[in-house]
Amino acid sequence: MPDPRQPPRVYLIGNAAKEQVVDVFPHLEEMLRQRGLLAGANLANPPTLTNDVRIDYVIVLGGDGTLLSVGQAMQHRQVPIIGVNMGKLGYLADFSVDELEHLLDQLLTDHTLISQRMMLDVRVAEPAHEPWDGIAINDCVIRVQAPFRTIGLAVEIDEQPVTTIVGDGLIIATPTGSTAHNMSCGGPIIQPNVDAIILTPKCPHSLTHCPVVVEPTAGVKIRLRESSEGAWIVLDGLPIHAIAGGTELVLRKSTEQFRLVRHPHRRPWDTLKMKLKWGQNLT
Repeated sequence: MPDPRQPPRVYLIGNAAKEQVVDVFPHLEEMLRQRGLLAGANLANPPTLTNDVRIDYVIVLGGDGTLLSVGQAMQHRQVPIIGVNMGKLGYLADFSVDELEHLLDQLLTDHTLISQRMMLDVRVAEPAHEPWDGIAINDCVIRVQAPFRTIGLAVEIDEQPVTTIVGDGLIIATPTGSTAHNMSCGGPIIQPNVDAIILTPKCPHSLTHCPVVVEPTAGVKIRLRESSEGAWIVLDGLPIHAIAGGTELVLRKSTEQFRLVRHPHRRPWDTLKMKLKWGQNLT
């Protein structure tokens, strides 16, 4: 949590691939500098974050993908993120540039606006390789790539064998990620402040493999069958690399939380209704 006795230090990040970001970035950088808030600024593609200065907040100019990439870069050093939507949907990036300027003082001082969200720690153990660790803010997806054959995934929960899924893969999502890839594959929408782990099969070759929601303390282990050629691991929409048959993934609730600054003038269900048209008759 930022120290209230000191002015907050704000790091500004922008996605240089977006023309509108490039246009507005110098203005916002100068505004933060004049107010004595600027900890650093980076306009790049992909955006990067420095580790050598004190940072209390990060302002991200881009879309949800840019925001998630910044969260990925922070790993277990999460600070509150203010997302300015300069992409398409902007489900997580909740502010316009005008709203950011108008509301900035409130966003940097009202700590009740910081939404604390569950993340997943992901450990991947590949045959004949050292294990490696990552995080998932939205989701960890095991998906099929070339040669586009089905892959087999043995699922254990709390060391109990549960099932084997054969299909195009599996989504393991957080509540924050429930409105992303998970929802597009028929998974449930869960309020972001609820702690839970969602398992949603991708195109399973079965009529019985429905999405399930498990308790946040559960340990989820996924093992690829030896014949699972073409499997890839994707974290928050970022393809990591191919994984071989015999690879094991273990996913658990992270001790760290993803911190997203909420729009003070929107109620909890407003974004879902406004941007995803949830519950609305579209005919």
